[in-house]
Amino acid sequence: MDIHRLKALAFTTSLVALVFLITQTRFTFSSVNLTWPPLTFGGKRRPDFSMYKSLSILSVQDFPLDPAASRRTVIIGDIHGMNSSLSSILDVLDYDPSSDVLIHVGDIIAKGPYEGSLAVLSYMASHNITGIRGNHDQKVIEWRGWLDWLHRFPDGRKWLTVLERRWDEAAAEGADPDVWASKQMKRHRSPWWRTIPKDWKIFAEHYKIARAMSDAEYRYLLALPLVLHIPHAHTFVVHAGLLSSDPRYKPRDPRQPLARVPTLFDSAKSKHGSDVPKLRRAQESALLSDIEQNTDPWVKLNMRGVLKNHDVTRGKDGRPWSDIWNRDMSRCDGFEHGLSFDDDHTTSKKRKALPCHPSTVVYGHAASRGLDIKRWTVGLDSGCVYGRKLSALVLGRHKHVNLQKHQKHQKPTPTDIPFSDSLTGHVVSIECQLE
Repeated sequence: MDIHRLKALAFTTSLVALVFLITQTRFTFSSVNLTWPPLTFGGKRRPDFSMYKSLSILSVQDFPLDPAASRRTVIIGDIHGMNSSLSSILDVLDYDPSSDVLIHVGDIIAKGPYEGSLAVLSYMASHNITGIRGNHDQKVIEWRGWLDWLHRFPDGRKWLTVLERRWDEAAAEGADPDVWASKQMKRHRSPWWRTIPKDWKIFAEHYKIARAMSDAEYRYLLALPLVLHIPHAHTFVVHAGLLSSDPRYKPRDPRQPLARVPTLFDSAKSKHGSDVPKLRRAQESALLSDIEQNTDPWVKLNMRGVLKNHDVTRGKDGRPWSDIWNRDMSRCDGFEHGLSFDDDHTTSKKRKALPCHPSTVVYGHAASRGLDIKRWTVGLDSGCVYGRKLSALVLGRHKHVNLQKHQKHQKPTPTDIPFSDSLTGHVVSIECQLE
């Protein structure tokens, strides 16, 4: 064997030995014994803790509407751990879990009482209540994902155990979790700190709930989608909101789902009867898939309005997205005529008409706007967590509100509203007492 081959062999052997040594060596950081490097450090290789589920579609059985039937659908606004208020409104409505369907619009936990959040979550999970994720529920999901992932590493688990013990001592003295954690990061420079995503707040309320909830409750939250679509009711349920058109384009731009009649494949066309139900379902699905903003989970969890530059915002500035939705839906003129031409014989109303049928959104999130009822949108977050009201939308068989079951100073206020194409919904609100 010549000298060059010997050198190459020696180099390869040394390299293999070095790699083995690196992977087996254990370094010590801030008294925490850590195998280096952890396999999933860094943003690119960190697991996806969000675990989004985009959509669930509800059937007639899942979302009953028939006023002649014995079953009702009860959609309840943001609860935020206000367990006593939840019990009160269900009592007032004479909610019967054996026949009625209960649906929540997200944010069932956090922001309110800690014990109340755990009680509400336990109720929802144990009864497998239909609902969607809110932005606060999402934070709890993400923290639980991080906790479960970190506990797979013995050294990570050890680091967190030590940190939690220190925090318990600091919390007993009234320490602020954000300030305390910031100081700990500087004082004890463990690389495990880098596993916490930016802007997450360890030991705050979302972390506490995530750590305390059971595996079954975590699975329940994971099963919650971002959107419920109810085709037979032409309705969406979403936490924050949806856009009926992309604000970067005119409402009648052909890129907008409401500005074009959907195309059905021959196999999907009805041999007998109208294609309108299928066309409506196709157009409603296109609202979710073809409007770019509606494909972003952040939008569905946080949006409140649209700014003048067409950006979505979670702030109070800008035009409420519900105004845009109602503007577009009020222009729907059916599929028969398509887009009308702008000629002298076309009325102003016809020039604005869209080839669509309207759909409804039921949502929460915007407590600052209170109970916000428009023709094609129903906002149910009436600020219970702030001591204002908890609201519910009741669909199907009308049942008188049981005023006798509520305290005199907390009498509920029922209101009838038009819902979907030709139905009537009943909105009931009760006063909330801070817990």
